[in-house]
Amino acid sequence: MSYPTLWIIGFIALFTGYLTLAGTNYGVGSTLLLTARSDRERRQVLGGLGPLLLVNESWLLVSLGILVGTMPGLQTQLLVGAAPFALLAITGALVLTSAVMLRSRHPEATVRRRWDAAICAAGVAAAFGWGAFLVAIAGSLDLDDGGHVLGSGAALTPYALLGGVSAVALLGAHGSAFTAARTTGAVAARATTLARRLCSAGCLLIALTGLTSWAGGHTDGAALHRPALALLLLTLAVLALPPAIRALSAGQPWRAYTATAVAVALTPIAVFAAKYPYLATPTHPGVKAIAAQDLATDNTALALITWTAGPVLVLVIAVQLRLWWLLHADRSTAPAFH
Repeated sequence: MSYPTLWIIGFIALFTGYLTLAGTNYGVGSTLLLTARSDRERRQVLGGLGPLLLVNESWLLVSLGILVGTMPGLQTQLLVGAAPFALLAITGALVLTSAVMLRSRHPEATVRRRWDAAICAAGVAAAFGWGAFLVAIAGSLDLDDGGHVLGSGAALTPYALLGGVSAVALLGAHGSAFTAARTTGAVAARATTLARRLCSAGCLLIALTGLTSWAGGHTDGAALHRPALALLLLTLAVLALPPAIRALSAGQPWRAYTATAVAVALTPIAVFAAKYPYLATPTHPGVKAIAAQDLATDNTALALITWTAGPVLVLVIAVQLRLWWLLHADRSTAPAFH
């Protein structure tokens, strides 16, 4: 396996890990005002998320760092090609993290309620932004003969907006399942009910997004190299949600969270795996798509990155997975934010 191919797979894996784990932050944040009704309950919900807040977001920094360091041409195509949605998602992520931190440091309940609203809005923005980003990338971008992005207008389609709404529902279900697993009493009961409803909505919206994108020509043969693979993976994502509903009804929120995690993880894999080796395809039929490997830096630099950063990256991932396992085993809900 060549170094460019290795790091393309690495980027896809890291971004998938980011969306699955940090998607928990966005789901918990977007549903905060629905699962917790008092200041004490909101502290409980955010306390359950507290140990993972920055850990989850670190995956974005790592995945973007890998993209910039190993495939600078691809980074420009993906982020600039769907710039409005990427900017919205990153802004939402930053605001949510900051709002959770600042909320815990203010003594006035009125101000904390304002931060709660900011957390909810930021969670919705981040979820919507990444969902719309993936659907925009699944289609075609306005590229010239050299593979440079001419604008982001092609990304602003009804399909991308529908994908954003689908992501809000899916990550909302994901975050609500996490809240149900990490809290008790009325909060857990409300989170369980909300997660079931959002799982059902997510099933319908993901299916609707896929079908309308295909029927409208947004993800035709020119945009996706393997449309059948995308359809298969999205179908598996939809099929992962009914088991989550059953697990929630059976009082098994961690099992439900695992099922929603599978659904979330399959969505970026469906897009990138179906487009590979052309992760960005041109809108105009006369323009030739450039393979992702051809946008990578030279092999000497990639070899240096692989043998220096690679072992460190594996260690960081192992530590984070261990942290998640410890939190899964620890069912206490002592808040990390007060």
